[in-house]
Amino acid sequence: MSVPQITQVIFYSEDTVARCIHEFNQSCLESLLPRPKGGRPPKITSDYLKRLLSIIEQDPRTLRCAFSNWTAPLVADYLATETGIRLDESRIRHYLHAYGYGVLRPVLTLPRQAERGEIDLYYEDEIDLALLPTIAQCWCKRGEPRKIATPRQNQKRYGAGLIHWVSGKLYWATSEHKDNALFRAVLSQILEPPRALVERKIYIVIDNYCIHFAKPVLALLAAHSEQIELVTLPTYSPQRNPVERFGKHVRRKVTHNPFFQTIDRLLGAVKGFFHDLAACPDTVRSVARLAA
Repeated sequence: MSVPQITQVIFYSEDTVARCIHEFNQSCLESLLPRPKGGRPPKITSDYLKRLLSIIEQDPRTLRCAFSNWTAPLVADYLATETGIRLDESRIRHYLHAYGYGVLRPVLTLPRQAERGEIDLYYEDEIDLALLPTIAQCWCKRGEPRKIATPRQNQKRYGAGLIHWVSGKLYWATSEHKDNALFRAVLSQILEPPRALVERKIYIVIDNYCIHFAKPVLALLAAHSEQIELVTLPTYSPQRNPVERFGKHVRRKVTHNPFFQTIDRLLGAVKGFFHDLAACPDTVRSVARLAA
């Protein structure tokens, strides 16, 4: 049918019919779906505000959310699903500010318990070890960056470090793969030899990387549930993990700028550095800025 014939049937103008046909050709059926209308934002009820103030005090993971701290967009999405009221994140911030809330970094309470000797607290993280050298800044003429020859094919190995918060004692392991086996290898070092009587429970602070929650890791934790427990850092907060500073120290001392002919030489240099640091817990404490 032509546009004039369609207008006679549905009683719309030819311009409107032509526009609808054009949008259908561009987006198919999506162009015909109802679109959100403008106007005033939805009215906020007292129940909505009570729910907002309630969930902001809860750990998102207790509500089966896949993140560990609330942001305004995440709160808005969660409440929209639960209540059917969709608010812009700016209005969420407005109400939270009105009730005395602000954006501050969370404070971990575990370090204080570790300093008092109530628990054994460890921090864990992984590090990538690449044959391709990590190039730091160097002197060169402006507008003429230096060109550094690199291996034709990069190779990688991985390391994991575990640092005791109070003593600075270092445990470490290396592997060809960054998987849960590497994480379990470093965990097993503080679980052996088995202790007949657990004097203090072990807490290990980790990030949200998936290998920390693999099935073999969960099985290991279940077998030692009275002895060890994992504590997850808030999402996107590497500054809360002192092992991050330790990793940067390793790069400065071992991998920055030096070129290793083979991956075995690189791994040997890193292992030697780990071994020397493990014998100097005071140095580890200083580098990672652990408890005084």
